[in-house]
Formats: sequence, C-alpha cells, structure tokens
Amino acid sequence: MGLFGKPGDPKPGAPPADQPPRPAPPAPPGATAPAQRAGGGTCVIGPRITLKGELLGDEDVLIEGTVEGQIRISRDLRVGQGGIVKARIDAQSIVVSGEVVGDCVAATRVELQPTGRLTGNVRAPKIIIAEGAMFKGNSDMTGGRKDERKDKLAAY
Repeated sequence: MGLFGKPGDPKPGAPPADQPPRPAPPAPPGATAPAQRAGGGTCVIGPRITLKGELLGDEDVLIEGTVEGQIRISRDLRVGQGGIVKARIDAQSIVVSGEVVGDCVAATRVELQPTGRLTGNVRAPKIIIAEGAMFKGNSDMTGGRKDERKDKLAAY
C-alpha cells in the first residue's frame, strides 16, 4: 500500500523492487564477531552462568562463566578472560584466556594466551604458551588417534 492507500504502491520506507536490500552495517570498532562455520554457530556460556555436570556437543563453545565437571565437544573450545573451568576437557582445539583446572586433550592444538592459566595435563600435537601465561602440569605432544587419547587421559 502506498502512502495514501493506493494498491500496488510500495510500503513507505521499503526499498524499491529493483534494488536489493542493503547489507547490515559493519560491527563497531573493537567488537568481535563469533566464529562462524558451516553447520553451526557458537554456544556462549555467559559471565553470570554456572554450569555443573557434563557439557557435550558439536558446536564451538565460548565460556565466559563457570563450568565444573566434564567437557566433550567435537569442535573448538575457548575460555574467555573471565571464564573459569574446573573440568576435564576433550575438544578439537582449546584456547585459554581465563582459568582452567583439569586435564586437556585436543585433536589439533591447545593455546594459552597471555592472560591464561592452566593447571593440569595437556595432550595435543601442538601446544602454544604465550609469554605471561601460567601452566602447571605435564604436556604430551605425541600424535595418536582420538580414541587412544581418551584411553590415555583416563589413566592420568
């Protein structure tokens, strides 16, 4: 409907039919976009959330709150600066900016960023520890199938 109700006129404020819709405006400076992959988004556990038990899934996970128990995901896990994890972790890759207490097994890599603190054993083919990060535990960079890693982690 048009401004005066004439049939066939476009709605006020709508783009003309021959123009495609405008793209969304860019994110403000300093904003970070969540990781995007085909087949899923990112699960965010917010700063005021406490989760106790098992966290299982097939999505990327960002932890800004507290998780206690066990984490088993087939994608990437990121512990934000305010995140606290007291759990055994098995993931595709693990990036720690906050605090982790527990054993970590990753298929590709474990990365401790400058603000990260990890207390526990780490098993991954690639381990990155940035200057300023804190790590206390054992590291194992030998390769192996995922099933073998689970069996060996249980022995820790």
